[in-house]
Amino acid sequence: MLRASVIFCAMLAVPHGNCAAQSGGPAASKKQFSKILRNQPSPPLSTASKSSAGEDPAAENELLELANRSRELAGAPPLRADETLRRAARQHAQLMITRDRLDHQYSGEPELLHRIATAGPLKMDYAGENLASANGAASANDALMHSPPHRHNLLDSGFDVAGIAAFWSKGQLYVVQDFAHEIRSYSAHEGDKLVSKAVAEVRQQAGLSELKQLEPPKLDEAACSLSKGSRPDAHLISAAYSNLQVIAYTQSHPEVLPPAAVHLLSDPGVQQFAVGACYARNATYPNGTYWVAILLH
Repeated sequence: MLRASVIFCAMLAVPHGNCAAQSGGPAASKKQFSKILRNQPSPPLSTASKSSAGEDPAAENELLELANRSRELAGAPPLRADETLRRAARQHAQLMITRDRLDHQYSGEPELLHRIATAGPLKMDYAGENLASANGAASANDALMHSPPHRHNLLDSGFDVAGIAAFWSKGQLYVVQDFAHEIRSYSAHEGDKLVSKAVAEVRQQAGLSELKQLEPPKLDEAACSLSKGSRPDAHLISAAYSNLQVIAYTQSHPEVLPPAAVHLLSDPGVQQFAVGACYARNATYPNGTYWVAILLH
């Protein structure tokens, strides 16, 4: 009997273009997931008798290779193996065997993004997961590819990294495939430069003069302090700096300015600006995001 279960796209996603300007809400939303069961012939006795409880690295490599073959045919970029995702997948696979059933979240277990966050330093903005049990790697891949939600995850061009775990137990190969979209890692200084460039582009497109950039002390640290809350609170920055206007937002790509920021930057009366940026994790963003503060004079 082969069984398969899947999360359709991501358990928790942080969309690139959804941000909070000034004191707006966090860019996070849950998506629905579904389970799909497929019946397949039971494994031959010879296969089951040779199986032993434990991890099968060869099967893991085969599953990644098969996924990348299918992605190449579909025109999607190949998946790179990521150790953070692999650790998260291994931990979940071992739980599947212990509980003797397929599920994306067991009682007392964190949800997918929190599992990935505690497994390692990977910076990512959305993730997905496939689960299966089969009589081998090829059988598992075949069933997943013939199930639309599983296939969606496997061929999603937004995913670029994966961690695959495959464990034998009672003659069955238990498979966990964790996928994610990795985001660029920037230092605070690099983040500041990206945002400053975006500010200059907004002014240029509006036909306005270039703003003078100021460098107030500890603005990067102030941006980092925003992560103590569930959402970026512009009032916290206003309390520390005397400015006419403050923009605070979160983004997996710090150079993507929220609409409210574009509106304020298009004001001819604005003459100066300053930028603070920081990458930080909290309960709302377990895998982290960039917290940005823009001061306008």
